[in-house]
Amino acid sequence: MNHIFWALLILFAIAALMRMDWAYYLVYVVGGVWAFSHWWVRRTLQRLRVKRRIPQYAFTNEVVTAAIEIENCSWLPLPWLQVQEAVPLDLKDQPDYRVVLSIGGRSALRHTYRLYCRRRGYYTVGPLSLRTSDLFGFVDARWQEAGGDELIVYPAIVPLEKLGLPGRMPFGALPTRRQLDEDPARLGGVRQYVSGDSLRRIHWKATAHEDTLLVKKLQPSQELPVFIALNLDRSAYPARALIGASEWAISIAASIAGHMSEQRQAVGLASNGVDPFIEGPAAPIGLRVGRSHLMNVWRLLARIQLNDEAPPLHEWLPLQTASLPWGTTVVLIAPGVDEKDLWMLHRLHRRGSNVVVLVCAGQRDFRSIQANGRRLGLRILPALWESDLQAVEQRLKQFE
Repeated sequence: MNHIFWALLILFAIAALMRMDWAYYLVYVVGGVWAFSHWWVRRTLQRLRVKRRIPQYAFTNEVVTAAIEIENCSWLPLPWLQVQEAVPLDLKDQPDYRVVLSIGGRSALRHTYRLYCRRRGYYTVGPLSLRTSDLFGFVDARWQEAGGDELIVYPAIVPLEKLGLPGRMPFGALPTRRQLDEDPARLGGVRQYVSGDSLRRIHWKATAHEDTLLVKKLQPSQELPVFIALNLDRSAYPARALIGASEWAISIAASIAGHMSEQRQAVGLASNGVDPFIEGPAAPIGLRVGRSHLMNVWRLLARIQLNDEAPPLHEWLPLQTASLPWGTTVVLIAPGVDEKDLWMLHRLHRRGSNVVVLVCAGQRDFRSIQANGRRLGLRILPALWESDLQAVEQRLKQFE
């Protein structure tokens, strides 16, 4: 500290003028300790290796564990080290992420803490700051990292059975003009070898076990792509349920995408919401299969926001579905639909698409809209909120 330095100078000047030996001794001892403390603390702090280990992604309402690993590459210990982590408010599981530790020379320590992912989104955990001092309080040294680590919180995933949707087939059977093909990834058993069978079809392990040629039987399958259309027009949602209904709609979209990916079916996504990364309307994601493609869909759903200037649904959706292949199941997730939307969806149905509408905000005239949609070849289903689902489950338990 600066005031100690000036105090030593003044004391040295007094000792020189008054010729007091004990004052010289005091200056030498305190000054030596003061200089050594500065060198000790600053050198040790510079030789600390700090690393944060945190999951790259999590899901809403999930508790994840993060860790801070500190390695002291110096032979000198630090009596105390204050570690403070900067955590976003929506991830906090405790009031303060500050802890005081002690680390010896040539040693390492690991400090863990928990993060509660309340809401979906992109978060930056950090920066991390360190603070230490010597035993006498002569020096106060601090260190802060330049940035932080990113954590992606995906929307909550809900089983389709809880939404009242079919779990085995994607939203009902659809007549098709294409014949079913055999899927080599779906084994349906074995049969005896027949002349003309390909050698690639032989099940060698079963053949060796039974001592006779056996051929794989494959299950038939067909690509049934699903295109998810998510309406995030702010004006379409009721003001009293703006946040809850829109977040529930995003959760439904993420759940359907995850279910279709598990069924090895192609899935795509389009939304009229705003993507903060590009500061504009979200770019549509085409029909593809695979885990990496599902991650892209979930990443978009993790960051997408409501749009204050979204075009009407009956004008926006036809542009997004114009190039879809015949037989695609179009799942529209919206707070509600009107007559214009029904006729727009009817035209989409006549082009060969299976149209399913999931109403996520409790539309008042839902019964009449559902009946009109049925006459137009549309399936309009209510998507109950998770709180409503829990209330229904509690009522059912009373009758058990």
